[in-house]
Amino acid sequence: MKPPSNAACALAILLSPCLAAADEDNAGGVRTNTARLLTTDAAEIIDAPVLGLQRAALPLFAGLAVDTSMYANALLAPNVGLRWAMAAGPHRVVVGARYTHFVGASVYSDIVTSEADTPALQRFEPELSGPSFYGVYGLALGAVLVQGEARYGVYTSDYLAFTGALAFNFAGHWSVVGEAGVRVKGGATLRAAAGIRYGGEHLGLGLGATYVDMSDPALPGESLPVLPVVDLSWSFR
Repeated sequence: MKPPSNAACALAILLSPCLAAADEDNAGGVRTNTARLLTTDAAEIIDAPVLGLQRAALPLFAGLAVDTSMYANALLAPNVGLRWAMAAGPHRVVVGARYTHFVGASVYSDIVTSEADTPALQRFEPELSGPSFYGVYGLALGAVLVQGEARYGVYTSDYLAFTGALAFNFAGHWSVVGEAGVRVKGGATLRAAAGIRYGGEHLGLGLGATYVDMSDPALPGESLPVLPVVDLSWSFR
């Protein structure tokens, strides 16, 4: 029998963590289908094409996937990202980058300034175009997923955020999720989120709430402490 070539061996080594992760996902544990928890990326490999509100993605090879946020697209911020993930035993590693080009500045400005109760607010033009980068390290311990995420964005003002998350698969494909973190650059702001995730063979669902503590004259009542988190997806397995 002809021995396998060096190239074939290298390809097998490269792909084996991804294949192992897919087997583990089928065996149980926390699964989201979109590799999103609530407000953070999940330490999970995208193993099938998925169309969702928070993320639509197409896996390429060796843990690589190209993705986009459908929410952001609908809010006039078209974006595209590249994500790589791997699994080795209980360890999960994710790195990714995304570029967003905001095209709705004039639309938002007209809406906000026409409805603003603050006379001083004459102009509102958010600048949300630019790249962002993130990395995630997680530990999949049976029904429990523990992870930490670092995220850096380059917009009008740079921001750097660190967020920890804990997810527990309590029944079937259902998991409860908690997140807590802080933005240490671009304003030291505490963030937190809690909710549930369902990651079935095809259907994915996420429901929860996130504490954002936003204050701005352009907002109704000039503050917005909590936002809902809603996600719905379908995986083409």
